[in-house]
Amino acid sequence: MFRTIFQYLKFYFQKFFTSKYKIEGQCNQCGECCKNIIFMIDENYVCEEKQFESLKKFDKKYNHFDIAGKNEKGILLFRCKSLDENNKCKDYVFRSVYCRAYPFVTDKIRLGGCETFESCGFKIKINKKFENYLK
Repeated sequence: MFRTIFQYLKFYFQKFFTSKYKIEGQCNQCGECCKNIIFMIDENYVCEEKQFESLKKFDKKYNHFDIAGKNEKGILLFRCKSLDENNKCKDYVFRSVYCRAYPFVTDKIRLGGCETFESCGFKIKINKKFENYLK
């Protein structure tokens, strides 16, 4: 009985407090994360310029980005205005929280396949396989 309770406690502790993903590697300054930014409003991707204008009114930090185009799914892509022609940040010390957190694993990234850009030095790896949670 005690062992069974302990196993349940161990299972739930690991489930809730163990990181499911780990980030390996380091930035190789390719600039792709600065040129292909996607923003969200609530649970939806920003797909219209009107939505982006609303974001800029809501929070001034969005004024640091320009619309760079759309991806194949119709989601707007943004480019940071601080990126220079050599893919270096001109405002590195004062860069936004968004930039500091990259690559932060969110549910949207996880559901999208947990992939970084091909040229990115960061890779997202699964920290714990599903079958290990069953033990």
